[in-house]
Amino acid sequence: MNTKQKRNLWIYVTILFITIIIFSFITIWYIQKNYKEAMYSYTNQVIAKIVEQYPEKEEEIIQDIFLNSEESKDIEDILSKYGFETENIDIENTHFEIINKLIILFSTFFIIITLGVIGIYSMYIRRQNQKLKALDNYCKEILKGKDILDLKEQDESDFSRLKNDIYDMTIMLKEKNRLLEKNNKDIEKLIADISHQLKTPLTSLNLINDMLYTDLPEEKKKEFLDSSQKELEKINWLIKTILNIAKLDSKTLVLNKRMEIAYDLCLEVKKNFNAMCEIHHANIEIVSNQEENVYCDRKWTIETINNIVKNALEHHAKLITIKIEENTMYTKLTIKDNGEGIDKKDIGHIFDRFYKAKNSNETSLGIGLAFCKSIIKNQEGEIRVKSSKKESDTWTEFMIKLYKKV
Repeated sequence: MNTKQKRNLWIYVTILFITIIIFSFITIWYIQKNYKEAMYSYTNQVIAKIVEQYPEKEEEIIQDIFLNSEESKDIEDILSKYGFETENIDIENTHFEIINKLIILFSTFFIIITLGVIGIYSMYIRRQNQKLKALDNYCKEILKGKDILDLKEQDESDFSRLKNDIYDMTIMLKEKNRLLEKNNKDIEKLIADISHQLKTPLTSLNLINDMLYTDLPEEKKKEFLDSSQKELEKINWLIKTILNIAKLDSKTLVLNKRMEIAYDLCLEVKKNFNAMCEIHHANIEIVSNQEENVYCDRKWTIETINNIVKNALEHHAKLITIKIEENTMYTKLTIKDNGEGIDKKDIGHIFDRFYKAKNSNETSLGIGLAFCKSIIKNQEGEIRVKSSKKESDTWTEFMIKLYKKV
């Protein structure tokens, strides 16, 4: 028996006990009242008979009966002389009949109330047991993997709250199971993508290695060694980036966030690409009042902007603008370039891992922007992209929001 059942039982017993006490007091009061009336009426009849024979003794008789009643124990027991005893005297009186009926009614009422309480409580327990059995069957069906969700209830009883909790837990477990299946598929796809990305440089390295075993001129050997070095750097970058993404996903890569001067971060990015900008005849402009702050991890935020700027330069951008805006809630970095732009069919997948757009560089591995998104997401920030690819107007704009510490 649980706490709720015990509480209900005590409530029923208390109500029954109070009812019996009240009814008992009423019955006792009524019996006393009617007993006095019955005795008064009977005594009046007896005195009337005596006075009828001895009218001159009326006052004396009444005084002897009512004023000297304490001496009645010394009075001779006259009735016993003629064979009358207490048990064989039948006093036919309506009041005594009423009293007897009341006693019977009281007993009957007590029995009915007791049986009613026991019956109601038994029905309550039986109903609760039926509900528990239904709940047990529901849980067994869920454990078997059956898709049933017909349990939600709206009332506020303890049992209904338990059912609703189980319902919510079932929904949560189903969602977690769905996410687990999705994660397993993503892992399978990730392994397949990594294998595919590693296959090309490894094939090139094997060919280069085979060629180096042959008798080649020194210039040709140097060319092969340079190619080998590039492929090794590509593999190294791929492995490091994948490991960093995995660390970000598992929350094992610690991000040291603090307030930084946003202009200084962007200026460092610009310096990183001075040589590349000269080769591509491109320019990086920073739009800022040099007073904006940004709450971020300096190293990884710079890495994010580096990846975006590098992509812009590789897609023939000649002007890259980094605009810094700050308000009380966040700092926004907008990186806009006038490069080739992104197709509409690609823009929804630009942050997917190993996704390569139609106009991607041949050497692209498709994880740079996915890495950027992981970095910003793990700083509780947002990153979005917009693009236009018209003949007269091609541009791409990345917007990064980094929220301030509350």
